[in-house]
Amino acid sequence: MSEKIRVVLRWIQIKDNKEAAWDDEGEFRFQSKVTTQEVSHELTFPEQGYWSISDHPKRNKVDKIDKVLFEGDAGDSLTVELSGVELDKMTANDQLEHYSKSFSGDSSGWLGRHQPTDEGIDDPENMSDWRICYDIESA
Repeated sequence: MSEKIRVVLRWIQIKDNKEAAWDDEGEFRFQSKVTTQEVSHELTFPEQGYWSISDHPKRNKVDKIDKVLFEGDAGDSLTVELSGVELDKMTANDQLEHYSKSFSGDSSGWLGRHQPTDEGIDDPENMSDWRICYDIESA
């Protein structure tokens, strides 16, 4: 039997709100897809409406999200995917860069915080238009 794990989204930071310079906030919705043992677990959040997020450095972070994206058996591989969309009323919605990271082998090696500063300059959690932080923990 494999170890039980939990994937918890901690925060999201917007670097480009995809809006015109005069529009300080974008309206964002996010989706997660966590795949393990060839089964995908998908969530959309927030559950209702959207989050208004600025790309201004002082107001561009949604902190303390603490959303459980997956909880269950780890299996021998895990893929965490996150995507975001900035909702527009007059034009097509703007997609944020897609995030995907795969883990394999012993699940104890996956445990810990995955954030924009832990893997150097090409860190996968530091995308062109947003940044994310999540934990993989023992459940």
